[in-house]
Amino acid sequence: MKALVKTKKDVGLEYQDIPVPRPGRKDVLVKVKASAICGSDIKIYEWVPWCENVVKSLPIIPGHECAGEVVEVGEEVKEIKVGDKVAAETHVPCGVCWQCRHNRPHTCEKMQLFGHTINGCFAEYSLIPEVSTRKIPDSISFDEGCLLEPMGIPFRAVEEGEVKGEAVVVIGCGPIGQFAISFSKIMGAEKIIGIDVNEKRLNIARKMGATHLINPETDSVVRKVKDLTKDYGGGAGVVIEASGNTAALKDAFGYIRIGGKIFMIGHLQNPLTIDTSPNIVLKEVQIKGLFGRKIWSTWDKTEKLLTSGKMNLSPVITHRFPLSGFEKAFEVALSGEGCKVLLIPD
Repeated sequence: MKALVKTKKDVGLEYQDIPVPRPGRKDVLVKVKASAICGSDIKIYEWVPWCENVVKSLPIIPGHECAGEVVEVGEEVKEIKVGDKVAAETHVPCGVCWQCRHNRPHTCEKMQLFGHTINGCFAEYSLIPEVSTRKIPDSISFDEGCLLEPMGIPFRAVEEGEVKGEAVVVIGCGPIGQFAISFSKIMGAEKIIGIDVNEKRLNIARKMGATHLINPETDSVVRKVKDLTKDYGGGAGVVIEASGNTAALKDAFGYIRIGGKIFMIGHLQNPLTIDTSPNIVLKEVQIKGLFGRKIWSTWDKTEKLLTSGKMNLSPVITHRFPLSGFEKAFEVALSGEGCKVLLIPD
């Protein structure tokens, strides 16, 4: 089969001919129909310092957002059958640690990560542990199915933010931020403010449901948000940080209202330094980090929004490339020219 392989830290990805893997006892072999480039895939492509603590060894096949058809299963696989339409959950829990035994498999203490610590889906065929294989209905396309995984974290932020009737700020209008904007609209937020320096992504944010857009390069974010939210207690009630930009998150403490909630789902590139007493304690600001989807309850909820037609992903999927065209695909993803970039096996 053809696969994209990271062989060396200083080399991007290589388009290789390698054997189709054979499933282990608890594995599912999937013919990949669509996969999507995530920010973490870009980090592996460029090999930033973050990779040293995540990727255990090279070579590795990256990619973790995918959907496809099951073609073979291991002898101990119980629920997944040949011919099933499936998507992949990135977090591969052990099932026995304290976190797993207390209904938190998404934060498993011994977790493997599909496409990070074990081979992923940037290939014609991919091995997925059954525990992380999600059967999806026929009404969900493969393009949509590969986005169920990244939809999960912003869904959790919006759900836990209890955004109905609220003023919500989404920092970063990449794919994760776009999903957060759409979920905020679906769940009844009254004012949804998208922040980004990329005008193309701001235009997509409007299509996804943003009521107001702010470009930090042309506007004062703090002043404009406070002006837009003066009727909501003098600030935003919910802030969802999806950019990984430390300065942008620091600004949020200037416009979050007293008693507001900040959800961190982006990964900051630099440490955050802030005076905690006036910005957090005296304002009773709630700050929560979210990592992954609740397995499988988050999937159940996002899947229903797709099958009901309430969630429209078409504005977010801006580019599709064959697997062999991965260099151009990553170029587009890196440039910010598009939003969600898909790889379709040739």
